[in-house]
This record gives sequence, C-alpha cells and structure tokens, in this order.
Amino acid sequence: MSKSLFVFDWNGTILSDTVPSWKAGNVALEFYGAEPIPLQLHRETFCFPIIPFYEIHGVSEEQVMEQREEGNEAFQSAYSDFAKNARTRHGARDLLSHLNEMDIKCIILSNYITERIEEHLERLKIDHFFSHVSAHDCDGTTILKSTTKVLRLRDYMTTNGYDPDHVVIIGDTMEEPEIGRELGITSVGITGGYITEKRLREARPDYIVDRLDAIKTLGLL
Repeated sequence: MSKSLFVFDWNGTILSDTVPSWKAGNVALEFYGAEPIPLQLHRETFCFPIIPFYEIHGVSEEQVMEQREEGNEAFQSAYSDFAKNARTRHGARDLLSHLNEMDIKCIILSNYITERIEEHLERLKIDHFFSHVSAHDCDGTTILKSTTKVLRLRDYMTTNGYDPDHVVIIGDTMEEPEIGRELGITSVGITGGYITEKRLREARPDYIVDRLDAIKTLGLL
C-alpha cells in the first residue's frame, strides 16, 4: 500500500492568525505611507508574492524593495505581538489526532519563518503531529517577489517517495490549489482564512471545507 502524506499550510490554516496578519499588514502599509485597510479589503486583495498586494494599495515595488528590511521589520515585529496568543483553527487538533492514529505523515509547507512556526507549534503543544516543517530560515523578505512552495514540496515528495495520488495539500489561499494542479495532488481549501470565500472558490481546490475536521468526511483517508 502506498504511503499517504498530508501537507498543511500554516498561517490561516493551522494557525488562526488572519486578524493578526491584517493588523500587522496595516502597520507595514502605514510604514510605507499608505492608508490602512479594512479586514474585508485585506481578504479581497491579499496574495503571494506580496509585492502586488502593496501595489494595489498604493506602494510601488521600487519603494518596497528600497525599504524592504525596515518594512519587513515593521511587519514582523507587529505580527509577532498580535499573534503571540493565536490559537489553532477549529477542528485542527481533532484532524491531526485522527491522522496520527492512522499513521499518516503530516508536514507543514509555509511561506513563514521556520523558527517562528516551531515556537508556535511548541506553545500550542501540536509539534508532535508534524514530521517536518518546510518554511524559510531568513527574515521573511523572500516572499516579496516569489515563493518556492511548489519546488520545496516536489523535492520533498521525490526524496521521500510519495506518489501524487496519495498526497493531500490543505490551505486557505490560491496557492494550494495551484500547487495541487502543478504536482497532480489533491487540494483542500479552507474558508475563513486570508482570502474571501469567493476567491477561494475561484481558485478551484478539489474540495472546500469550513473547518479542518470536516476533512475526515471527504473520503480522502
């Protein structure tokens, strides 16, 4: 029997941090001289890479890149404070416990910073559910112009011998359905994260759920 792998996005998927990220995003926008935006507009415009998000809200790529270190520090410092007590998404522990009981490997695939994710995993006492964290070991500026999720996951699957037919990726943005199609794996979108439900549906994941434990009912296990 082929072994199975569940790949989880972190921010907005395992960690319920949409509001902290929005608040920190407004701190960064104000740093660049732009107006803060409401949460709904954040969800309507948030994207990876990040540069287009800033451009939509009146900050040029040139300005962002010229001040990227200072701007990133403004965001990261604010986010760390706002998200320090963030909890897991509804149903996360239930699903992770179920997958663990079934001996299904779970990993995190994120655009965030490895060390910070590991701190939250330990704080929330869910670190034992994940065999690997694939994120960034830099300061967070790498996602301004590009992301590497699809490359990292492809390498992980190849190195560890995972058949695409037995890999599921779960996330709250357009990235996971795109990765799913690129790698031929099943994608699950979760509502209530960083983007609107309308945008999530337009991204065409294979399945959509409102809470993580609903994945148990999809026939993927």
